[in-house]
Amino acid sequence: MVLRTVDVELLIDEDHSARSIWELVGRLDLSLYYAQIASVEGRAGREHTDPQLLISLWVYAYSRGISSAREMARRCEYEPAFQWLCGLELISHRTLSGFRSDYKAALDDLFVQVLGMMSAEGLISMERVTLDGTKIKANASGNTFRRKGKIEAHLALAREQVRIMEEQAADEAKQAKRQASARRRAAQQRASRLEAALQEVERLQREKKEDRDSFVARASSTDPEAHVMRNGEGGTVPSYNVQLVTDTTHGLLVNVEATTDAIDYRQLESALNRCLETLGCRPQQIVADGDYTNHASVHAASTCGVDFYGSWQASWKPGERDAQGRSAAFQASAFSYHAKLDCFTCPAGETLAHRAILNRGNGVRTHVYRAPKNACRTCAHRGECAPQKSRSEWVRSITRLEEPAETIAFKAKMETENAQRIYRQRSQIAEFPHAWIKERCGLKQFRCRGRLKVGMEATWACLSYNLTRWFRIRIKRTASNTAAALA
Repeated sequence: MVLRTVDVELLIDEDHSARSIWELVGRLDLSLYYAQIASVEGRAGREHTDPQLLISLWVYAYSRGISSAREMARRCEYEPAFQWLCGLELISHRTLSGFRSDYKAALDDLFVQVLGMMSAEGLISMERVTLDGTKIKANASGNTFRRKGKIEAHLALAREQVRIMEEQAADEAKQAKRQASARRRAAQQRASRLEAALQEVERLQREKKEDRDSFVARASSTDPEAHVMRNGEGGTVPSYNVQLVTDTTHGLLVNVEATTDAIDYRQLESALNRCLETLGCRPQQIVADGDYTNHASVHAASTCGVDFYGSWQASWKPGERDAQGRSAAFQASAFSYHAKLDCFTCPAGETLAHRAILNRGNGVRTHVYRAPKNACRTCAHRGECAPQKSRSEWVRSITRLEEPAETIAFKAKMETENAQRIYRQRSQIAEFPHAWIKERCGLKQFRCRGRLKVGMEATWACLSYNLTRWFRIRIKRTASNTAAALA
């Protein structure tokens, strides 16, 4: 047993990051947080831990790679920085966990306030940003994914359990009331998750029915909004696709969003709209990799007045054999196109006339050209031109893609040296924040469940990343100014 006097102010150094975080959070407008606990006329305020303290604890914890509320509660008992923030008081892990996943509007406002303060110092310009996504594992196991019939059976059992526990509530002893309420609450939460999983399965089935009639939708019984995605190691796990928009001036994050789309094909337009909604403006330029570069993205950027730089990925390249097993002599690239007559000529000399136009959206049209039926049936090269599993009535056809003017201009721009130089900067700026929030903030797997709470957890990690970068930039500037003054 040791009895000693502790000076809380001496627990950490004067330049400790916890002091910087506490001071900065104290300069922010936290009225949205205090509005939830403030007393009003006719009603007393709720007992609550100061939001400034909870915000500072979470920002500092993520900067140390701690994402567990229970671990934070343990650190508050013995680690000096946490003790200094808490003033040697203990905080329950339930308080910490509940605060992280509540007050979404207040958290978004907090994130924007920090961006405004950094922008006032010239650290954010929105002249050029990068967009990139990363897969982060969800708080769900692959074994929790069930089909519609199994979910319905589990849901029926869960509802029956809730009904029985509610009937027994009146007969429970007073001393067991708290434990019984917790059990009922857990049963109700399980039933609500199963209902959400059933709705997600039905939604997926409706969306995929037109594409594949044999598709069987599944959803997780613990986190219905999590989808199975391919990770960087080649495996497939339940995950969320976290989209980060990074300003290229100092590599600071200006927007974060957790999506359930496994691919980044449709994310550029929504990222531009989020920037306008939260920051009041769109970037002048945006740089993204080939997963975002498509007709829809080019059209969206052009409509928004944003200069887009990306890597256009060719969907097909000539080779010795194509997907149908044809030799190089009879692949689509071997057919000659005549612009004046608007027709193709096959290597055997037969003409393929224009037959149809298919609209693919975003101003893209596909022209279909087809050879006469009798010509293909009697052709001596039918064995080389026709697919290996062809029917007797098979006729060779060729498609020509007509792209809109904005796509043609985009491809011409990306051929220039200046555009290539801008695009080469993408990886070092866009991919660094992903590595930071996973390795330094410890966000390799989400602690929360559901897209809303997952998005908030990602925002906390990105807020910690921004503040850490901001403090380092300040230190470098101070050192540079000191060196210049001495010189």
